[in-house]
Amino acid sequence: MTAVHQLLPTATPRDAITEQAFVWRDLLGSWGHESELVAEHVDPELAGVVRRLDRKARKLLDEGALVLHYAVWSATIETALKARGPLALNYHNVTPGELLRDFNPAIAEICDLGRRSLSLFRGRTDTVLTASHFSAADLNEAGVSEVSVVPMLIEVPREAPRRSPNREPVVVTVGRVVPNKRIEDVIKAFTLYQRSRAPQASLVVVGSDLGFENYRHALDLLVARIGARNVVFTGPVSSEARNSWYRRADAYLAMSVHEGFCVPLVEALSSGVPVVARDAAAMPETLGGAGLVVDGDDLPLVAEALHEVASSRSTRTVLYDAADRRLAELSPEVVGPQIRSALEPVLKA
Repeated sequence: MTAVHQLLPTATPRDAITEQAFVWRDLLGSWGHESELVAEHVDPELAGVVRRLDRKARKLLDEGALVLHYAVWSATIETALKARGPLALNYHNVTPGELLRDFNPAIAEICDLGRRSLSLFRGRTDTVLTASHFSAADLNEAGVSEVSVVPMLIEVPREAPRRSPNREPVVVTVGRVVPNKRIEDVIKAFTLYQRSRAPQASLVVVGSDLGFENYRHALDLLVARIGARNVVFTGPVSSEARNSWYRRADAYLAMSVHEGFCVPLVEALSSGVPVVARDAAAMPETLGGAGLVVDGDDLPLVAEALHEVASSRSTRTVLYDAADRRLAELSPEVVGPQIRSALEPVLKA
């Protein structure tokens, strides 16, 4: 059967795109297709598991079909466009540079180049996938049409665990500590909630600030200036440590202004953590009605939403029932066949 190799810009442990590539490798293998992972940059922890993009890897990529995981400008884009076999484009979205430039102009420029370069794939692919209609709009704007919208493939439980709220609520947010996540809004809304509703509440920000250490410093200054208490930044953690925070949490707060899908929302639902999310980007689409979606610019409203999901048993029951429905829609048994259908043009080549 046709080999279907995967190409990604960076392979990093606990990164959503990297984890998705490994899940796809197993899925492709279950269909009888060999699938090697190749990345321009490979974290030492994944050396020997993911191939570095060198001359031998480029030769390998010419020996079958290719899936390009597109998340930022990198040499992988040029490699994919030169590949000889069938090409599938899996667009994970690229953050607009304007959201990052104040804290890392170099990364902002690479992101802008990545967004401009989407047009290079007009008429050059055999199939195109993305995880949300929000991301599909980017592709359509770049002239890339006939896009299959298929959610991320995530192991989810059949039902969300039903959990009673704690007396001292724990609010979590998970992901890279970068400006588009609007962690400053998370902190401000949490502080209002802490002052007015839950004096003993804690906020835990789980994720790495690599490349945006100056943004993290600005957040530390904000915490001190507004008098927020019990705010913890974990830095990079293992999957087990991340999951332990989900198990301890009473509410998940997402205030990002740009997400192509946002896997932590699904992780929170899977862990029985009610979600409050900004009405922005793909987050309402990803939640599918299984969380409270609010105007993120109305911070008092966000604070009240946190209080509602962290303390109201009736609200939590309604959200748990909605989470069950959404998790059923996102189950591998449902999403796997959607991926196979979207990849069919390269699988049969």
